[in-house]
This record gives sequence, C-alpha cells and structure tokens, in this order.
Amino acid sequence: MIRLGITGTDTGVGKTIVACAIATGLRRRGLRVAAMKPVETGVAPNDDMRDGARLARAAGGLLPLSVLSPLTFPDPLAPFAAARRVGAHVDLALLDHAVRTASAGADALVIEGAGGLLVPITAGASFDSLFARWETEVIIVAANRLGVINHTRLTLAAARAAGLTVSMVVLNHPSETSDTSVQENAELISELEAVRVVELPWLSDPGDLERASELILEPVIHELERSGRPLAGR
Repeated sequence: MIRLGITGTDTGVGKTIVACAIATGLRRRGLRVAAMKPVETGVAPNDDMRDGARLARAAGGLLPLSVLSPLTFPDPLAPFAAARRVGAHVDLALLDHAVRTASAGADALVIEGAGGLLVPITAGASFDSLFARWETEVIIVAANRLGVINHTRLTLAAARAAGLTVSMVVLNHPSETSDTSVQENAELISELEAVRVVELPWLSDPGDLERASELILEPVIHELERSGRPLAGR
C-alpha cells in the first residue's frame, strides 16, 4: 500500500493543493485512494471548502469526513493550542482509528498534516511522530521564495531525525510574481540534500487539480516505484 504524508515548511505553502493533486492523479490511474486531514483548525466542521472536505472530494468522496477529517477546532492555532482553548484535547487513539479505517480497502493513503512537521498536536506528539507511527513516506511542500532553502533544510533535518523517508520536495509558486531566488532554489536544495525537487508553477486557478496533477504526479510515481512501491490498479 502507498502511504504518503504531506507536510510543509510553514502554513499556507500549498500542502492541500499538492495533496489533492496527488489524490486526484492516483485515483484516475485506477487506485482506490483515501485522502485525509486528521486534525484541522480555524474551520467549522460543516465548511464544504475546508481542507478535509477538499481532500475527500479529490479522492472520490468514498468515505465520510468523520473518518477523513475527524477533529476540527474553530481557532486558527496549532492543534494543541486550539484544542486547549476550547477545553479539549487531541485524542491520538481516535486518529489512529481513523487512519486504520481509511486504510482498509485502499491502495493509497494520503495524509495532510497541519502546519509544519513539528507543530504540536499534543504535548508529546507532532506530525513527525505521527507520520512515523502511521508508516508514511513524506513529501515536503515549500513556498518557492527567498528563505525556502533554510526552511526546507530544517524540515528535512527534522524528518530524518524522526526516521522518516522523504520522497521528494515540492516547491510551490504561491503567486504570479517571484523573487530572483526562484531560479536557484530547486537546484541548490537538490544538490545540498540529495533529494528530488519538483517545482509547481503558479496556478491562476488553485482548484485546477488536473493541471497540478499533471505537473507533480509522474515524479511522485517515479520515486515510489524507485523505492520498491509498484502501483496497483493501473
């Protein structure tokens, strides 16, 4: 089974676009896909445009949001802080159960984290430990702009320290304009870190998952097959 964890170097760097594009592409290759965002903050459970709902649609809408995105909190904070603000806590056993349920019968599981890899989910757990617990390979999404080399290298170091395998880095262009660093960022990260780097150009329509999938899916598939994960369902 393919198990991918999508994390970012920061919030708002394009994790959901990348996760939805991967889920869409894998589904259209004939795979049964479950796409999740186990914890989401700053949203209402019934918001049709929240990340968890977008992921569910990208994967084909076969499972309810109670499984794919079971925990939501209203304040746009780190999950640990958002839960504490409303007098609650993140139940890791509930998240484990959701992941097991989503995985059952699926060929591919795509899990989008909240914020970056070390954002606290509980006092003792962040998505580095959760991705390790759920045995996912990791795709790091970063905004292609000045500062991304440092941000990406820090995230790579954290992932490797947690024993995670990083399949690739996706450099997302968050706007139509860019600074001069974008000409060098991908090459330098790849050279310094020995990791595959794929660029996702600015999309005028962030909902154009067809285009996003075309641009990033083949490199994802290549890295999966190179690491011995042949794709079923083709």
